[in-house]
Amino acid sequence: DLELAVETALVIEGPFKMMNRLGIETALSLVQAYAEEFPGFTVADPLITQAKKGEPWKIPVVYREDHGDVAVVTIRRPQVLNALNGDVTAQLSEIFAEIDQDPAIKAAVLKGFGVKAFVSGADIRELAELDSPEAAERLSLRDQAVITQIENLGKPVVCAYNGLALGGGNELAMGCTARIARKGMKVLAGQPEPNLGLIPGAGGTQRLPRIVGMENAWPMLRTGKPIDSAKALEIGLISEEVSGDLLEAAISFAREIAEGKRSVPPIPKGPIAVPENLPDVDIGHLSRKIDEILQKAILEGARMTLEEGLKREAYYFGRCFATEDCRIGLSNFLENGPRTPAKFVHR
Repeated sequence: DLELAVETALVIEGPFKMMNRLGIETALSLVQAYAEEFPGFTVADPLITQAKKGEPWKIPVVYREDHGDVAVVTIRRPQVLNALNGDVTAQLSEIFAEIDQDPAIKAAVLKGFGVKAFVSGADIRELAELDSPEAAERLSLRDQAVITQIENLGKPVVCAYNGLALGGGNELAMGCTARIARKGMKVLAGQPEPNLGLIPGAGGTQRLPRIVGMENAWPMLRTGKPIDSAKALEIGLISEEVSGDLLEAAISFAREIAEGKRSVPPIPKGPIAVPENLPDVDIGHLSRKIDEILQKAILEGARMTLEEGLKREAYYFGRCFATEDCRIGLSNFLENGPRTPAKFVHR
């Protein structure tokens, strides 16, 4: 809580993250030096213990709270609208592995902290640090793995869209058994990766067509434009719009699935039909080079099993990093923010 308060309120590096960056032994030495200079200042025992272990602090960004036989898992990075990074995926994997082995838990709910965002997407700074197509492919496979773990849990997992879900956030939601959202959300879900000079890399090109149908997924994926909660309900991305308490509704929904009182159609794991004529899509200023890669990922993956399609998506996600437009898109986002369109060169 202290870490979150410092980062959110003061907009500076949190103390535990700073100690990890400096090294725990160095941090202890600095505190001990301060204590010598100012008698009466006490060196905290947990810091001494941690230094003896020689390990960095574990900074939680994913939390579990059990509501009877339903585990509620919350992603808490409000300073970046709960964006995904390596810490989030690692902790999600760890917590869902524990849920899988816990006989007292029948089902789970996955949500984000606060009311603005479920998960706003991937951490763009992490993406910008990737230095090769191979590194990008590995990151894609990493993110896909935890979503597949949730999908194959063997216990129902209901995603509560407590706020917007973009990019990797929507991909994470699609790995859940079912999804529900607050009623009347004007911006709920989308795959805005083409604005960054990228394609979805955590399963979006494969799961979205299998959940909402190719005709509905095709323009969503290629334009990057989000949809509202009413549209999400209409096309089958969510099962319900909730007017009341979203968390309580999600817990009840998950429990009903676990008890066999409610059924949800499973995502098709095999190839899916591709219509002979897909809707025309105006991609506007977006990169034609990235759109070419994106179409290949969608269409080739649709003709494969889901497992094979995910591998194909990861490959094509990596290929984006061999293009000029990928670097242009990522740099534009970091320098100018999401509202300034990137000036793609279609190479």
